Amino acid sequence: MVRIEKIKEIRPRLLDEFNLKEFVPRTPAIAEAYRWGKELHAGQMRLSGEPYFETHCAWVGAFLDKLVENEAWTIAGLLHDSVEDSGESLERIREHFPGALGEQVAFIVDGVTKLSAPRDGRSREMETLRKLGMFRDPGVFLVKLADKTHNLLTLEHMPPAKQVQKATEAIRAYGKLAGILNCHQWRCWLEDLAFPFAEPDTYAYVKEHVDADPRLRLEFIQPLLNQLGGLMEKVGIDGRATIFVNGYWQVWQKLRRMARSRKAPLNNFAMVNDLVSFRLVVDGDNKDACYALLGAVNTFFGPYLDNDRFDDFIAYPQNGYRALQVTAYLPDFGAVEVAIATEEMEGENMWGVVDCIRKGRDTSQYNPVEILTPSGGARFLREGSSVLDAVASIQQEMLLDKISAVKVNGALARLSDRVRPGDVVEVVTSGKRLIPSEDWLGFANETTARLLRMVLATQSLKKDAEIGRARLQPVIAEEGILALEDVQALETDRMDNLLEELGCSSLEDLYVAVGGGAVRLDDFRKALCKVGITREQLGWVTVNIAADPAENRPGVLARLAGLVSKHNGNILRSVNNTLPEGGFTLRLVVTFPQAEYKDAMEESFRTSGIVFKSLQVV
Repeated sequence: MVRIEKIKEIRPRLLDEFNLKEFVPRTPAIAEAYRWGKELHAGQMRLSGEPYFETHCAWVGAFLDKLVENEAWTIAGLLHDSVEDSGESLERIREHFPGALGEQVAFIVDGVTKLSAPRDGRSREMETLRKLGMFRDPGVFLVKLADKTHNLLTLEHMPPAKQVQKATEAIRAYGKLAGILNCHQWRCWLEDLAFPFAEPDTYAYVKEHVDADPRLRLEFIQPLLNQLGGLMEKVGIDGRATIFVNGYWQVWQKLRRMARSRKAPLNNFAMVNDLVSFRLVVDGDNKDACYALLGAVNTFFGPYLDNDRFDDFIAYPQNGYRALQVTAYLPDFGAVEVAIATEEMEGENMWGVVDCIRKGRDTSQYNPVEILTPSGGARFLREGSSVLDAVASIQQEMLLDKISAVKVNGALARLSDRVRPGDVVEVVTSGKRLIPSEDWLGFANETTARLLRMVLATQSLKKDAEIGRARLQPVIAEEGILALEDVQALETDRMDNLLEELGCSSLEDLYVAVGGGAVRLDDFRKALCKVGITREQLGWVTVNIAADPAENRPGVLARLAGLVSKHNGNILRSVNNTLPEGGFTLRLVVTFPQAEYKDAMEESFRTSGIVFKSLQVV
């Protein structure tokens, strides 16, 4: 039997699933913890004016109780602020709940408690996170995540500066933590609570585009879901067909990655395949059924299947995520992902460590390492991560090509070294920089490797572009041109025709294509002639000058322009730059009524008394 979900809401609120309207103690010990916590926090109010314990601590306890039904964790959620805010001691917690229960509660509370006096002068939040990292217990991480989540739900009551700080921290540190714990659904929720406060303008832009996307219309989703469910029935596989709508922040991050890899512009969300993911979940844990269903899905999409976007995360799981993923590009809609997994896999795909705890399975793979930046920022990494992984987590790929050195706890470290809980990682960006290489992939985790490959690809493109510029220089010089940018500025139609003729999307793309060998110089020469970018058609003469700081005097540019005018020249374009040391460069595009004026102008430049580092006239 195949159960096809009837979609009523495209983006239901995760909070509604937990129904946390009123705290109902599940055990006598939890009831006692609620009573005691209310007593300890009596009179304490939140910024919203509501009672602190009843609105915050009770929410954290209730959320954890619904999530995993672990008595000690629920009690720790209720009492997580009791030591810091109420002056209670861990020993009193142990006395209040004798035996193993009290020990476990005290252990978790100790892990999430903010210290009133940091030992090494760092900020309170930094010291808290160092403790979190040292404890490395699922209960500690989940209580802290629940605490942060509820704080985000009430972020509107904080001052604006605090809102930005807390929201940014939530995305960079705790969203990442939820991801490492493979709690994907929780991660999307947490990040989307923070996104409007961390980057309000970007959030508004992303939300507008995503909400208007045709792939999120019920009239698109339900019929396709019905068809995919029908495929399961046809193949004879029992299970369910449902969807998961990705978070705004996750969609934006994926689009940014694609834009940096030149796979999509930042205004084209149609290329993001998991904006909505159609999930075909097979009953039980029959992997073979997943592969059987894969063949039917591929046949169903036929020519619309994107063969470059297939992932077998069953054979090669990624941080606990297991599924077969295919992408189809549907005209008038965009890229659509279909994921195939067993019921056993899907629980862990969405809730990671939480699902393992619920089912009594091993959680040792979910053991994050927490590292810190010198400013107190926290980052969470998978166990066994390298210093390079730590650098990537600090500033994503923006930092991977800007590393001069890395210090761990004040001492120089190698990129291949392993980081440990509580390490303070400082990236030095001054001085000679390390050049990213493919060798780094040998000590990069999957996330870092993906970012590193983008950096390596960008470096390769830059190198090809430099080579392409150099190769084209003598060819365009024959036509009186020293920079194709001048053609782009003055003869837009001709440049567009040239790019179209050579199959390039932009001038930079042309440089890369020539440098990489995709466009031959002979083909380039023929294309120039065909579209009329020649000396005969344009009649251009281009002058390129470079001079030292001593020649960069008031009136020098006007003097040079006067020398052009003296020989009846007409300046079409002038591009000048002052260099950091004070010198200057000047490029002039000129036309003359007669060709012989070019040589006379060049002679006037050489005898002008101005000392040039270089003078080129073509």
